[in-house]
Amino acid sequence: MDMETVSQFLMGHQQPSWDFFNATNAAGPLRFLAALDQNNGSLVLPLLILLPFLLLSLFRHYTNSAVVLTYNDDPASIRLFNQRTGKEQTENLIDYIRKKCPSLSDPARGATFKPTMWMTSGHLQTAYAAYRDFNSVYNIPYERELLSTPDGGTVSIDWAPSVRTMPADDTPTLVLLHGLTGGSHESYIRALVETMTKDHGYRCVVFNARACANTELTSAQLYCGSWTEDLRMVVKHIRKTLPESKLMSVGFSLGANILMNYMGEEGDQCEFLGAMSVGNPFDLMGTCLAIERGWLGSKIYSPAMGGNLRRIFMKHTKWFENSDIVDVDLVLRGVSIRDFDDAVTRRVFKYRTVHEYYRMASSSQRILDIKRPFLCLNALDDPIAVSECLPRDEVKNNPFGLLATTARGGHLGWFEGFWSQKRWCTKPLAEFCIALFEADRRPVSRTPSNKPMIVATEASTLEDKNIIPESHIVRDVKTLKNMDQGGATTKPLRNKMAVEQQHTQKVSSSSSSSSSSQPAERQSVERRKKNSLQAIRPFTRKSFLATLLPLIIYYIMKRR
Repeated sequence: MDMETVSQFLMGHQQPSWDFFNATNAAGPLRFLAALDQNNGSLVLPLLILLPFLLLSLFRHYTNSAVVLTYNDDPASIRLFNQRTGKEQTENLIDYIRKKCPSLSDPARGATFKPTMWMTSGHLQTAYAAYRDFNSVYNIPYERELLSTPDGGTVSIDWAPSVRTMPADDTPTLVLLHGLTGGSHESYIRALVETMTKDHGYRCVVFNARACANTELTSAQLYCGSWTEDLRMVVKHIRKTLPESKLMSVGFSLGANILMNYMGEEGDQCEFLGAMSVGNPFDLMGTCLAIERGWLGSKIYSPAMGGNLRRIFMKHTKWFENSDIVDVDLVLRGVSIRDFDDAVTRRVFKYRTVHEYYRMASSSQRILDIKRPFLCLNALDDPIAVSECLPRDEVKNNPFGLLATTARGGHLGWFEGFWSQKRWCTKPLAEFCIALFEADRRPVSRTPSNKPMIVATEASTLEDKNIIPESHIVRDVKTLKNMDQGGATTKPLRNKMAVEQQHTQKVSSSSSSSSSSQPAERQSVERRKKNSLQAIRPFTRKSFLATLLPLIIYYIMKRR
C-alpha cells in the first residue's frame, strides 16, 4: 500500500474496505469482523442482541471505582493478643488491615465502589445524600445525655444502645462526629451505628455539637473546625462512664476535620485506639477557594451550607443580639459559607481574618502529629472536599496513616444499588473499626500498655522519618484578650532544639542503621510492585472490550 492510498483515507476521499484489511494482514478484531462479512449478515441480529451487554460492560468498566491505598512504605506494627494462647505478637499495620479489611484491599471482595447507574456523577451522589429522605431506614433508638461545658455551653451525646439496655461494661465503643450542621439523625451516621450495634454488638455514642440536632444553645459560642475542647470534654466523660471500654472514633466532613485536629493535639496520649476520617476537607482554605471557583460551588453548594448555618444561628440570636462581637444584620446579609465564617466564626473564636481561621483550622497540618492508626476515606469527585486538598505527602510520612480513595462517590455519598440504594462506605469503615477492636479484646484494666497500643518498627519511628512530635501548640480561647493575639490554635512551630538533637542522633546512627534498613527497603519495593500489578490487572482483563466495541458498531452501521 502506497502513501497516496493512505492520504486518500486520511482526507476522507476514499473509505477502506474489508479487502483492504485482508490485504494489509490485519489481525485480531479486524480480521474477525472481516470474516463475518462473508456470512451475508447472518450474525447481525446476534450482534445487535449482544451490543447492549457490551455497552453495559464497558459502562461499568469506566464507572466502577477501585479503592486506591496510600500509606507509608515502612508502616508501624500493631500489637495483637491471642485470647486462646494468651500470647502477644506484633504485625505490620498495613498487612493486618489488608487481611482484616477486604473492602479496602481485595477488589474481588468489595474493594471496588460500583455506583448506582444513574448516579455516577459526584454531584448526583452529593445531591442524593442531601435531599433523599432516609427516615424509613436505619431506625436507631437513641438515649440522649446533655453535658455542660466550662463556659456555660451545652452539647449532647446520643447513646446507642441506651445505657439502660447495655449497662457500663467492657464493650468496645465507637464515638461518631457529624458533619456541618448535622447530628445523630443523619443517614450516614445511622447507617454506621446500625451496622456496629445491631450486626456486631458494639456500642456507639454520637457527639452532637452545640446547637446541632435540637441541642439548645446556652452560650454565645457555636463550634468550628479548630475547636476541639468540646470533643475533649466528651471523651473524658465517656471514659469516666466506661472505664473498661476501648474507644475508637469516626468523623464525617467537618467532624472529620475536628477529629483529626484532636488526634494530632493528643498525640500518643489519645484515648482512641484509632480514628476514621470520611469526606474530610483537610485544607479549609483550599476547599473554600475550590468551591468558589466553580459555578455549582459558588451558586449552589456554598449558599446551601451558608444557609444551613444561618438557620441555626437565627434560632439562637438572643445570645448575640447585645454582643459587640457579632453583627446580626451582617450575618443576615451574608450568602455563602465564607460570609458566615467571616461574620460569626472567626469573630467568636478570635481569629483576625477568615483566611487565618481557614488556614489554622485545617487538619492537614496535624496529620504528622497523629500517633494512632487512622484511615482517611475520600472520593476524588467530591465537589466539597476536593481531591486537590488531600494530604497525600503527610499520610505517606506518617507510619500510622492510611489514605483510601475512590474515583467516584461524591460528598458522603457512595450510593450503590439500582432499586434500593445503600452506602458502600459503611462496610470498609466497620471493617477497619472492628479490626482494631479485635486486635486485643482485653478490657482497659487488663491491657498492659493501652497507650500506646502501637509500636513502631525500627525503620519507621517518627524520629527516623524526620517528624518532630508536638509541632503545634494549642491555646484556649478564654486566655486570649483580643483578636490581635491570634485564634484558638497557633501557627505551626518547630522546636529548633529538637531539630538539632535529632540531626545529631541521625548522624551518629547513620552508619549502623544503613545495613539494617536494607531489608525494610527491599520489602517496600516488593510491596509497591505488588500494588502496581493489582492496579493494572483489572484494566488488561477488560481492555479487549474497549477495542472490540467500536469496531462492532462500525460493522453494523456499514451493513445498514
